[in-house]
Amino acid sequence: MARKFTIDIHSGFAELWRYNLSAMCGGFDSSGERCDFVSATSDVAPVGANLKEPPAEAAGPRDLRIVTAECDSIVAYIYVIPHTLPVSRDVDDYRPFTLNVKVTADDGTVLYDVTHKVNQWSGASIEIKLPQAKTVREV
Repeated sequence: MARKFTIDIHSGFAELWRYNLSAMCGGFDSSGERCDFVSATSDVAPVGANLKEPPAEAAGPRDLRIVTAECDSIVAYIYVIPHTLPVSRDVDDYRPFTLNVKVTADDGTVLYDVTHKVNQWSGASIEIKLPQAKTVREV
């Protein structure tokens, strides 16, 4: 059944300014042919910038949203890419932070609602393939 998919990405992590966010999604018809491709980015600085403080426009929570055209299934990738690493190398000082990812169909059905843990040194790569046999609630 063809429908639009909305992917919402959110984190309230206070130091999210140290990361660039990127999301891309391919939409496929019932025969498996790609019929759509959408992407969005939220870049703060180039990788390796090692900023000393957050730029004013990047402080606070950040959201990213992508919406597909009508399609039968999607494959989405979300990347959290560090450009400024933590000051300390002590793991206890820099626990993973959370990134909330929610995928909703245009009829309001929530297909995926997961809180991912993101390593502060390596970031994250998240793959989502929908629909699945059942909805996903937590990782």
